[in-house]
Amino acid sequence: MLFVVNTGGTVTVDVEFNRASTTQTALGVDAHMHILGGKNMSTGDYIQFTGGEMIMEPGDSISATADGTTPHVDVMCTVEEFFLIPG
Repeated sequence: MLFVVNTGGTVTVDVEFNRASTTQTALGVDAHMHILGGKNMSTGDYIQFTGGEMIMEPGDSISATADGTTPHVDVMCTVEEFFLIPG
């Protein structure tokens, strides 16, 4: 689940999935993927993504950037971690 809420002013929000350099090299994939790109949000607006699945490798990250006159954006992301034992 990914939840993004704007609590102050009008802002533009970008949420991005960033691949680790080792994964990027091994798989030949792009380093960044926009989950939410350049979304304009007024005070009190929110976006919630549920039911989606994304597989992350060690070193991968998700980043959120807000741009505006008085940006205050809160982001919450829930994850489920699985350990794969080799062998």
